[in-house]
Amino acid sequence: MLDQPLQGIRVLSMEQAAALPFATRHLADLGAEVIRVQSHKRPAGAMLDGSLHRDKLMLGLDLATPQGAEVFLKVAAACDVVAHNFTPRVMHKYGIDYASVKAVNETVIYCSLTGFGSTGQWADRPLYGPGAEAMSGHNLMIGEPQAMTPGRPGTITYADNICGLNLVFAILAALERRDVDNCGQHIDISLYETGVCQVGAAIAEYSFGGALPQRSGNRDDNYAIHGVFETRGQDRHIAIAVTDEQLETFLDALALDSPERLEAMLKQELGEEIAEKLQSVGIAASPVADAADVSADAQLWSRQYFGFFDDHAEPIPQFGPAWGSGGRLDMRFPHHTGANNSEVLGSIAGYSDAEVSELAASGTIGELKPQRAPPRNTTTDERISRGELSRVDADKGRWRLVRDRVP
Repeated sequence: MLDQPLQGIRVLSMEQAAALPFATRHLADLGAEVIRVQSHKRPAGAMLDGSLHRDKLMLGLDLATPQGAEVFLKVAAACDVVAHNFTPRVMHKYGIDYASVKAVNETVIYCSLTGFGSTGQWADRPLYGPGAEAMSGHNLMIGEPQAMTPGRPGTITYADNICGLNLVFAILAALERRDVDNCGQHIDISLYETGVCQVGAAIAEYSFGGALPQRSGNRDDNYAIHGVFETRGQDRHIAIAVTDEQLETFLDALALDSPERLEAMLKQELGEEIAEKLQSVGIAASPVADAADVSADAQLWSRQYFGFFDDHAEPIPQFGPAWGSGGRLDMRFPHHTGANNSEVLGSIAGYSDAEVSELAASGTIGELKPQRAPPRNTTTDERISRGELSRVDADKGRWRLVRDRVP
């Protein structure tokens, strides 16, 4: 089992989208008790992503009701960390901004994860991960040089994930400082600044010489060979990085007399076999994996990286903590909005059973269970032809064979 050093730390999070849920999921993995606040009157609030909301207590609270802010503040008074990813205007509107929370909890660590930060002329503008990647200059540096339009990093929003991890680091530092001086603080972090931070080298180069970097695709001029190459099979590729010093060893390993013959040769070979040959002589090479490959990866299973929801009927592998450590983490399937109202308000905020019932009767708190998505009217072949899917495996349980083989 993984160590969970944040046991005893309580986090109240009013969260939406991805960046903040990503951060609080890591805090929960580290042992913190995370309470997720959502309105039980918004259907979107019932949509759950198990990877982001596992192991969290769910409080269904309508802040627009007369008692909404009072309930929020009463729970906040019993928490170490209070976090949100709404604009400052929203938090002021409901009376749950930093000053209001600090008034009931002097040592609180209050976290604002917003698009542009809590101050400045754009403070109340909304922004999501893809927009942050575009505004910060990321997208203009992604793609092939001849591409007519900017690229973007697939369906993964790196701005969200990196911003979420930055917030985790800041919270851990704030908790450490609070242990020393017993003082809370306001952590103010933005998606936009997180994105700009990642392109610092390009900004510095432009500031000194006026040069703007060119898109280079998968190439890297610091390597003799650097790229992603097609291999045998449907949509199969391999990533290879060869330094100048390794070039002769690389050519010998693949029985090539020239790098120019590489691409034609790779199209006839299996990526897994080529990767093994190159790795055996110390050259970085890896097949490009899809979800099926990753879920059946023996390295991950041998380190007990994957876990399962301990209260869910069908065992489905769930990815573990980002830091890894060779120990499995127990996981609870995400509950629906408001599923833990009585526990949070009774055991944590100190409301009596009668008071909790009154809050439910007034609509201040409530529950909203997940709504099943309507069935698709399109076939798998149609979805593949539209580019939504690359393929569908008849056997989606290949991971079981790998799990049962590893020690």
